[in-house]
Amino acid sequence: MSKVSSVDIRTAQIHAELVNIANANGGNLLPAHVVTAARDPNSILHHEFEWDDNEAGHMYRIAQAGALIRRVKLHIVQVGGGAKKVNINVTRAYQSLPSSRKTGKGYDSIEDIMNNPTKRQEMLEGVQKELMAYHKRYSNLIELQDVWDAIELSVTKTATAS
Repeated sequence: MSKVSSVDIRTAQIHAELVNIANANGGNLLPAHVVTAARDPNSILHHEFEWDDNEAGHMYRIAQAGALIRRVKLHIVQVGGGAKKVNINVTRAYQSLPSSRKTGKGYDSIEDIMNNPTKRQEMLEGVQKELMAYHKRYSNLIELQDVWDAIELSVTKTATAS
């Protein structure tokens, strides 16, 4: 027999309310619809939001700063095989690793991550975890079976190499 936690019950209540909001809007669920419904202090969603405009404004600016950091890209040019082959990769200039988030450090430069074996391994594991989550979420799309196989192979190879 499984035990239902209060988190599961709250999640189910929130889900039910989101379904109601979508149904009231022709099956569409927009964030603006959710905020409008949540303004009602009696709504199950009300306590999921910060209603103090000063605090909410500060939190929004923090989120904007994070988006700004993630928008900055680097063009990495690699020349190989003489001058015959040039590979240009575009990547984020800064990455947020779990260990940095835990310590409050925030973002690390991609150069620092790639030159530090521990940070590089942490980033690799994070990417593989994200890829496996996509695999799990979209595994029913059989058209992507070759992609899922490649992801599984990569994760297996990395695990056996460590």
